[in-house]
Amino acid sequence: MKHHKLSVIAIMLLALLLSSFQGFAGDPARIGTAAGEQVLVPVGGRDLAMGGANLAYTSGLDAMYWNPAGFAQLPSTAAGTFSTMSIFNDVNVNYMAFGVKVGGLGNLGFSLKAFDFGDIPYTTNEDWDGSTGRTYSPTFLTGALTYSRQLTDLIQVGFTAKLIHESVPRASASAAAFDMGLQYHQLGGVNGLSMGLVVKNIGTNLQYAGSGLLTQSVDVDDDRIEFRDRPSASHQLPATVELGLGYKRNINENNYVIFNGNFENNNFGNDNVKFGVEYNYGELIALRGGYLHASDVDSEDRLHRFTAGVGLNFQMSGTNLQFDYAFRDSRYYDGNNLFSLTIGF
Repeated sequence: MKHHKLSVIAIMLLALLLSSFQGFAGDPARIGTAAGEQVLVPVGGRDLAMGGANLAYTSGLDAMYWNPAGFAQLPSTAAGTFSTMSIFNDVNVNYMAFGVKVGGLGNLGFSLKAFDFGDIPYTTNEDWDGSTGRTYSPTFLTGALTYSRQLTDLIQVGFTAKLIHESVPRASASAAAFDMGLQYHQLGGVNGLSMGLVVKNIGTNLQYAGSGLLTQSVDVDDDRIEFRDRPSASHQLPATVELGLGYKRNINENNYVIFNGNFENNNFGNDNVKFGVEYNYGELIALRGGYLHASDVDSEDRLHRFTAGVGLNFQMSGTNLQFDYAFRDSRYYDGNNLFSLTIGF
């Protein structure tokens, strides 16, 4: 009876998530009008190498970004991961996450993603060339708390609450958002077939404020100079709804392969279809690949098209060490390289 009630709850969550598709239909006309685009920059070497299609089988700390439901399958009592990825030129994204099992209550995790823009010359209306030698670096951060629990042997759910913060000299903005995900294994009673569903970045608007938005003005018939605030525009976060299917096929005792497909619905851009595959030998080495297709976008205009990567897993004195590498091509810049190291205890 308990498992039956939990299954009903999971089905209700599934219906709620599916109903969100209508409210967040893809809209290419709104491209470039969202705020907080930093939340869309991916982390997690394993899932990125599969093109982000691994919603159904993502697990452990990587799942905190891709589908928080998968975080319920944390292979260690506690674990931490650290990664860095080059986006273009000197811009890098650094990421760290920690997770712990809290008994029958589920799993609890914390993550922090930070951008490194390097040193940018500080220019003003009086010093257009930055001849003073001053520099600055914008601050782009996303901090998140994730809770996930396995409801039954087949059903997992997860929730993430996050704070998005951006700042430049004399101006900053913050917003709050949440993700909600579901994984359903053995879908339709088919061994190895699983489904993943997630709604991401539902939250408050992002709006900049600060002394940098003040302007000097003088009223008519008055010689006093006053500072007036010029409010900036307020914009929504780039919310998405994603539905994925995965099929895991055991070749023999030491080998298996996972095939993944994922549909991503964007409220501020084109919808995406993603495909990914992973071959794993003895939980020691994994080879991965992925392909990304943006609807209504010509092939030569797609920013990212394919991904590839490798994973290595070692057991040392009760400690699990996992190294993952992912590559994502880029149409206009050098490809993205992501390196991550996960330690489990």
